[in-house]
Amino acid sequence: MMVGVVACAVIASPPQDLVAKNDHAGLEAWYVKETAHLRQRAKDMLVMAEEYQKNPEAVSRGVLSPKIDMVQHCQSLAAIYTKAADEAEVIARAHRDMKGHS
Repeated sequence: MMVGVVACAVIASPPQDLVAKNDHAGLEAWYVKETAHLRQRAKDMLVMAEEYQKNPEAVSRGVLSPKIDMVQHCQSLAAIYTKAADEAEVIARAHRDMKGHS
């Protein structure tokens, strides 16, 4: 049986020391890493959705409400993680552009 626990899909806050020092290179690296992490979470959710599609009766044996469409739930979370990754990528690019200006 596959069980998943999902946290809120938001971009984490960068280390305050990098922000305080206006360290654009460090912030770029941090956001690049965050982008990769979020993209992996999105992939994990899509894999989970595929597993639920292959074995739909497993959902009804779990503790979750039968009213929840687990495939749709996982796909929605994957979309949220992907959007957050796209936003983190934009922020990384902005810090990359600012490196030469500080």
